[in-house]
Amino acid sequence: MRWFVLLLLFFGTVINFADKSIIGLAAVSIMKDFNLSYTQWGLVGSSYYWLFPVTGIFGAALADRFGAKKILGFLMLTWTVLQFGVLAITALPLLIVYRVLLGVFEAPYTPIAFNHVHKWFPPKQIGFATSIVVAGGGVGAMVVAPLLVALIVAFGWKVAFALLGAASFVWFFLFQFFTKESPVQVYKEKQKKARLEKIKLKDFLVLVASPTALFTTFAFLSTQFLIVWFTIWLPIYLVEVVELSAIQMGYGVATIGVVSILIYIGVSAFSDHLFKKNQNWRLSRVYVVAGAMGIGALFLASVTVFQNPVWVIIALCLAKGFTYVILPIGPSIMINELPERGGLMASILTSFGNLAGIVGPILTGSIVALAGANKIAGYNLSILFIAGLVLIFSLLFAIFVKPKLAKVSMDEQHVKLEEKESRKKNSVPVL
Repeated sequence: MRWFVLLLLFFGTVINFADKSIIGLAAVSIMKDFNLSYTQWGLVGSSYYWLFPVTGIFGAALADRFGAKKILGFLMLTWTVLQFGVLAITALPLLIVYRVLLGVFEAPYTPIAFNHVHKWFPPKQIGFATSIVVAGGGVGAMVVAPLLVALIVAFGWKVAFALLGAASFVWFFLFQFFTKESPVQVYKEKQKKARLEKIKLKDFLVLVASPTALFTTFAFLSTQFLIVWFTIWLPIYLVEVVELSAIQMGYGVATIGVVSILIYIGVSAFSDHLFKKNQNWRLSRVYVVAGAMGIGALFLASVTVFQNPVWVIIALCLAKGFTYVILPIGPSIMINELPERGGLMASILTSFGNLAGIVGPILTGSIVALAGANKIAGYNLSILFIAGLVLIFSLLFAIFVKPKLAKVSMDEQHVKLEEKESRKKNSVPVL
């Protein structure tokens, strides 16, 4: 069952990020239809994140209280309605309202999904399992780009958005009728009572302000700047700076997505391998993530010096793959600090990190606009800014993040028991 749950969470993330990224893939068509400037387009990109931090925390807290199935099901239905509602958009104000509402109801998905993985998988598999969920973002944002571009070209951007709404409804049906809330059955009532217990605000604030939580969040924030840049600006960058055609851009985006997914899944699996051997969070989680982020930042900065199309694609594959390792490991660190409120802890990380979504698109749009005719200089400056952030916060992450000894939840105990019983059933008795 847990692998089916993971598969659905993966596809849910695919839809989530396809919803985010399709706006960038349709940028040329939308800007032309509504006669938008670069500054206005930056506003459209930013609007998705205006309420994202607040609703991300609120929605994840509701999931901790009422269960992931109910909240995720409700969220998927709202995505369906909003994506079909795009058919009625006729002007910039309506486009911005749509993006704000989409951000409101998509914000809680990622932290809830991360915490849901922790219910179904033991600590030794958390890095790999969470990286599969994160990989859904790469698939949704980049790998399916050629398909989304083809849909936009063939049917128009509004119909392409509506088809994503249909995908959300299919996911809702499968998740609601073919999965369970948790692998735990015996302790269901105890978990319910635990969810209803109040958190002491003072203790919670001390925990959130601790070096481990604080610098994990800042490292996550720096990577979010890169995520936003990839989502909103990469398609335009590949067309206007690297001078790829629309079809080449789609395949370039897909290539970056596929290769980067393989990289951060591989590094996450390596982190799990180290953790299984030594149970040392700093060695297996913190140092691995910090090193990967530093390498990713250097590859990202390299595209400002070497702008050959082949090297740009290779460098961005490596930059995205190594830098994104914080995405599956960071939530694990936060959840481990307070497992009984895992959704809330993960949402603090993702919601604060997504403040980059408010600043990033407008900042990049303003830099490109200020550069005037020299767009290359504008894009290069924005890339160097992000690379510098990632490098600085990867170093601070390595120095200050010292996770607690991992706690084992009732869910994880149940998973381990299931694994032990499965091994007994599958073993052959020796006579």
